[in-house]
Amino acid sequence: MSGSMAGGFSTHDRVTAGASPVSLWAFVTALSPTEIKRARRWLIAIGVVAVIAGIVAIVVPIAASVTMTLFVGWLLMFWGVLGAAQAIRSPAPRSTKAWRMVNAVLAFLVGFYLVALPLSGTITLTFLLAVWFFGTGLLSLWLAWQHRDADGVAVTVVDGVLSLILGILIAVSLPSSAAWAIGLLVGFYMLWWGGGALVTAFLTRRLGV
Repeated sequence: MSGSMAGGFSTHDRVTAGASPVSLWAFVTALSPTEIKRARRWLIAIGVVAVIAGIVAIVVPIAASVTMTLFVGWLLMFWGVLGAAQAIRSPAPRSTKAWRMVNAVLAFLVGFYLVALPLSGTITLTFLLAVWFFGTGLLSLWLAWQHRDADGVAVTVVDGVLSLILGILIAVSLPSSAAWAIGLLVGFYMLWWGGGALVTAFLTRRLGV
């Protein structure tokens, strides 16, 4: 195992792979002492950038919302081109190739719409965000009911209720909520993630490395 690789992943890959502070800590504690030192530098750098970006997104949420819309748009266009190329080259049956091509064209068109009309696209994404929160809230409450005798079910209930409330608030505030919803949520997430990265970097010193 080289100094920059562990289990097939580089130190940078392992640091950025975690989606939460808890998973970050799990990744870091699995590294060797040399890799922990490298990971600490990555955590500090990524954490500072994430915190700054999160603050900017919260202060100027409309800019963050439009930026996220453009990012999703370009991503869909790129995926559409790749999907079309794969559909053309695929040895699959004609019906399957046709379905893949239609899927790729739709992805490209939706992406082009988001890029060409980012403000309108932001409203569309905000609506989908509201639907997602509402749907996950209902699912959480349903799961809580199915496992109502399990330990910790109250946390699932609270999560479901909060998701429902957030989804409803975003939906009833459209189109004005498009100016802040995505940007604020992205900002708070980046603050949470960046703060977790910095705390994890600080805690690695307790490992004696």
